[in-house]
Amino acid sequence: MQRSLVVLVVLCLASGRALAKVPSPADSDVPCQINLVGSTSGVPDARGQFTIVARDLAHNPLAGCSLAMDFSACGPDIRVGSVKMVAGSAAQCLGGLIYAVTDANGQATLVLTGSADNLASGTTGAGFKCATLYGDGAIMGTINIGTFDENGAGGVNPADISAWLRDSFGAAFVGRSDFNCTNTIDPADLSLLLAVSLGATSFESSQSYCH
Repeated sequence: MQRSLVVLVVLCLASGRALAKVPSPADSDVPCQINLVGSTSGVPDARGQFTIVARDLAHNPLAGCSLAMDFSACGPDIRVGSVKMVAGSAAQCLGGLIYAVTDANGQATLVLTGSADNLASGTTGAGFKCATLYGDGAIMGTINIGTFDENGAGGVNPADISAWLRDSFGAAFVGRSDFNCTNTIDPADLSLLLAVSLGATSFESSQSYCH
């Protein structure tokens, strides 16, 4: 499998002082967790929705900014399929990059589809918070990446629950099966996985990957 590399590139376009108006890690909102989801009839599962808010040092929202996320440390296990901008400007995946632009409130709300490559017992995976978020070249934070679609086949279904169970009893922690950013794999994660599996909104796996 190809190594996953997904970047949300940030170019702050604040009026006249673009270089000064860069996101501040302490003032911006970075999700602890992003869960890759499946889709149904081409519509990504809303359970994967997340929001990033870019703010400057004065806590002002940065409109017209992007956000940059690097998945290279997640290894070949994490595979991102597509990106959908829920509100604001359009987002796209091009050449291994995911581009998004913040709205007037400095927000970018997206859903990422994708899967893991968890096909057998003992399949290795990335650890906790393998993705790094950048703003204009500066690190804004790290994010754990969960994958409800554990095997990339048939959407989220009982086979994924079986794969999750293997991870839950495994000797090594893998971030793909931690869905609530606790650095553990426990019944709370299984409850989230079951909700997606039974929710009828992640019936389809990604057909291609943007990295």
